[in-house]
Amino acid sequence: MEREYGICLWTFGNIPFEQKCRLAAEIGVDGVEVEGDISLNPRDLAETLAAHHVKVLSITPRNVDISSANEEVQLKAVQYYFDLLDWAVALGAPRICLHGDVGKVRGSGDEARDWSLLVESAKKILARAEELQIQVVFEVLNRYENHQVVTGEEALQLISDVGSPNLYVLLDAYHMNIEEADPVKAIELTGQKLGVYHVADSNRQAIGNGHANLERQIEALHSIGYKGPIIMEMVAAGPDPFTPIKGNDYLEAVAGYYKSSLETLRSWEGLNI
Repeated sequence: MEREYGICLWTFGNIPFEQKCRLAAEIGVDGVEVEGDISLNPRDLAETLAAHHVKVLSITPRNVDISSANEEVQLKAVQYYFDLLDWAVALGAPRICLHGDVGKVRGSGDEARDWSLLVESAKKILARAEELQIQVVFEVLNRYENHQVVTGEEALQLISDVGSPNLYVLLDAYHMNIEEADPVKAIELTGQKLGVYHVADSNRQAIGNGHANLERQIEALHSIGYKGPIIMEMVAAGPDPFTPIKGNDYLEAVAGYYKSSLETLRSWEGLNI
């Protein structure tokens, strides 16, 4: 098979969806990770993607808290994912991402209870995903974005506790650079449960702009027989990690990162995988 390469559309900021798709096509990727704005008509988005010959590879969720100790907040978060799954089917997406509330770096003070709430919510979401035959990939973040599931090993424990065949892991090279003692070993440990791999260098910029040994990570993907997409998630240099908008020329910078990184990835992997 030929590897599918993609980009995360949120990194283009708040420009029109059609412009994001046009940029993706110009960069030369196969597909994109779409933002999960369920207020938008998924069929309209699908038509725009098709017009630019770009696939939807995955969906990035909005920021909700499925392990909140506040029952109302938790239930609303789970309902968002129910709606997102239906939205994903209408869009034609093969999978959605699931993760903790970005920015929530402290729990309730009761780790066991917080974990129980996470598992409880994930079980509900995965039951719906199984009905719809949609894959769910749990994204492993870092301690500066969320207090739960910051290593591949913790993600595998969540999969074990949830007990759904539709739940996989999303490993991100940028987050692994912060949390994993050895990102390569994390990839190898995750093995057949790796559903999506996000790539950016250690500073979340283009491959080669940081110090991460990303070529070795690509080799590890080969060693575990990973056939899923490689999705680039890069932002221009600048402050505030929670926004992609880093000045007037951020779009040009990010597009340049993606073009050069895609060329590097293809040179490392080849097309016969």
